[in-house]
Amino acid sequence: MSVVCKGRDSTHRGERCHSWDLSQFICPFAVRLLTQIALADLMILAVKAGARADGFVLGMEAVGALRAGEAENLYMMFEAALEKQLKSLSG
Repeated sequence: MSVVCKGRDSTHRGERCHSWDLSQFICPFAVRLLTQIALADLMILAVKAGARADGFVLGMEAVGALRAGEAENLYMMFEAALEKQLKSLSG
């Protein structure tokens, strides 16, 4: 996954999958949440990290910190990371 932070490229675990243009305020948190999902070594920890990411997006949406479409893009990015991690932990 890759998150673009206002012109800077923050790569998540060396993977480049999707790029979302996020403000510099939101970007470090998104990268940290993606990292927590990817580093979870138990399914329950991955699910908890995914729920934390979901709550983060909901909170940013609630305070109006995301432009139209950004929330949905973040939800999809976190969901894809969670699904990938859960598959790797189950196999």
